[in-house]
Amino acid sequence: MHDYLHFSAEDFAQDDFFVRWVLRPDADTETVWQDWLATFPFRRDEVELARHLVLALHQVAQPRLTVSEKGVLKQRIFEHLDAQEAPAPAASQPRQVRWYWAAAAAVLLLLVGGWQFWQTLRTAPDPAYQELLVQAQATDLLKEIVNTAQSTRLVVLPDGSSVLLRPHSRLAFPAQFTGPNRNVYLNGTAFFEVAKNPSRPFFVNTSHLVTKVLGTSFEVQAPPDAPRVMVTVKTGRVSVYPQGGTEAQTQRRTRKLEGFVLLPNQQATYRLTDQKLLRTLVPQPTLQASAGQAAFEYTEAPLRQVFAQLEKAYGVHIVYDEAVLGNCPLTASLTDEPLFAKLNLICKAVRANYEVLDAQIVVTGRGCQ
Repeated sequence: MHDYLHFSAEDFAQDDFFVRWVLRPDADTETVWQDWLATFPFRRDEVELARHLVLALHQVAQPRLTVSEKGVLKQRIFEHLDAQEAPAPAASQPRQVRWYWAAAAAVLLLLVGGWQFWQTLRTAPDPAYQELLVQAQATDLLKEIVNTAQSTRLVVLPDGSSVLLRPHSRLAFPAQFTGPNRNVYLNGTAFFEVAKNPSRPFFVNTSHLVTKVLGTSFEVQAPPDAPRVMVTVKTGRVSVYPQGGTEAQTQRRTRKLEGFVLLPNQQATYRLTDQKLLRTLVPQPTLQASAGQAAFEYTEAPLRQVFAQLEKAYGVHIVYDEAVLGNCPLTASLTDEPLFAKLNLICKAVRANYEVLDAQIVVTGRGCQ
């Protein structure tokens, strides 16, 4: 894999694996890039810009130059560079070096000329989002917050809930929540800490997906023109469902969390291309608050005991054949390892394998007898 840590937005936009993730996401690319973003969250803005670059470049017709037009363009670049150069020494620079600066100048002109376009693209609202606001404003007067800064903005809602609104995102909400539900409207990415009120469900409406909660913390990623919407749960439980349709009407009338329900360390991905809703674990599951200062130190501990502790500590479900693997002894010190590193070491010790299927960890092996 490339050293993506030092990539610019333009580097990402030219990387085949990155482009594949943006345009044709699958399990492999989704796992790799979500894991990378969780490891380097400070590069998220650059990645978001690169995603919009890829989407725009594949939606706008690309100009094609003839051979003669390319020659004229090259000559004009050289003439421009010659006019800007100070008197040069007798030995002229190698033409390869001049070509390097010519290419750099051309790229610079392109970036400068297109920067305003990209900035507008990143903050422009999705038409479907605007339609949601038009419908909502028929009954409520909404206030919209637009974060045009490069840093996250804190927004406090009328019920005391807080929202970390990411750069280039929009959030609309009423001055006061009235009626049986609390509705907000998101175009972009935000992390929500929702004040608990079981009698008045909280709904985050995006162009394509709705997230319903009673009081919990979670992140919704719904950037404009993105090929998918993602919801990641930190604490509590949420239910998600597509915008519109009969299920949406049913969910509005009930206070229960039903249907496609997510638990901590789980995330949902709604693919717009085929309208499929997929569930998986987050790239790096975190310990639950109830785990406290759990120590993962084992001396000849049966595997069933190890798996039971992991399930409780991380809020995950581990599926395995207890008759085959349950009594396998494990001696290991795993306290400082993240969940998937723990599982790798455990599986090596007992000659087993694991995979994540529908947010469950499935362990298979022949046993240790």
